[in-house]
Amino acid sequence: MSTHEQNPDSQRDALAAAGIEPGNIVIEKISGKLASRPQLDELLGRLESGDQVVVTRLRRIGRSHQHLLDLSTWFDGHGVDFIVLEQGIDTTTPIGRLFFRFLAALAEFDREAIVEGTLEGLASARARGRTGGRPPKLTQLQRDQAQLLYDAGDLTVEEIAGLFNVRRSTMYRHLFSHHGDCVMVVYRNTRPGKIDPDTRRRFGETGQSEKVQLEADCKWWLVGASRKPRLKGFVYVADGVVARVRAVQPDGTWDYDDRGYADVPLTGPLDDAQIARQFPTLGIRLGDARPHVRGKIREYQPL
Repeated sequence: MSTHEQNPDSQRDALAAAGIEPGNIVIEKISGKLASRPQLDELLGRLESGDQVVVTRLRRIGRSHQHLLDLSTWFDGHGVDFIVLEQGIDTTTPIGRLFFRFLAALAEFDREAIVEGTLEGLASARARGRTGGRPPKLTQLQRDQAQLLYDAGDLTVEEIAGLFNVRRSTMYRHLFSHHGDCVMVVYRNTRPGKIDPDTRRRFGETGQSEKVQLEADCKWWLVGASRKPRLKGFVYVADGVVARVRAVQPDGTWDYDDRGYADVPLTGPLDDAQIARQFPTLGIRLGDARPHVRGKIREYQPL
């Protein structure tokens, strides 16, 4: 079977109907594209001249053309017959051996076509901003809250993971150590004039004056107390391109709301020369391409 999730019952029934004793049925849960497989290797070691190897379908024993041909040669050299039930292949006859080689080539072609189609589909999805895969275990808000708990230093990673009902290894993938200086990289898409209907506050990429944009850039960020002195700046990525870099004012006042979100004191936009002086190890410059990863709103980058 190709994966651990597949059920072998249908194959077992077909083999039993073909007269195979239950004790002689070998089940292996591994990719068919791999030539070396423990159960198959053990089976080959037990075979003697006059034995028969029976499979339900050709692709159940291998999908590589060369591997199947090698098996056919091995069976022939050791006097072992090979029978494929659904394709009607029987290597005891010349036509069976010829047909086997033909189907082996088709099996390899089919697998390569599937791989090629999958890769093309993934490339097309990535071009449209979709990455596929499993849904994330934690939402962005949960990751922010977990980071705040971690930065506070009162709970262990295992305790934080328990609060969000995930494994410790999952939580580790989403947490960033607060040791060492860092900047926050913020990913946005341009939405000129976007306004909160309740507060009339502009946020995100406003397309407005620097005064308005600065207000939007400062508010509101979940930054833990232990990370606060380590956070030296913000990098704003708009539509996949680095648009602005601001430094945190070292003597500025941090304001917090009742939820723990910070209003960070930031400088005006830095030019490339200022970025190089203040963040010599950052490695990010204005205009650099930095594609947005779906689901990633912000991340910390060490300096």
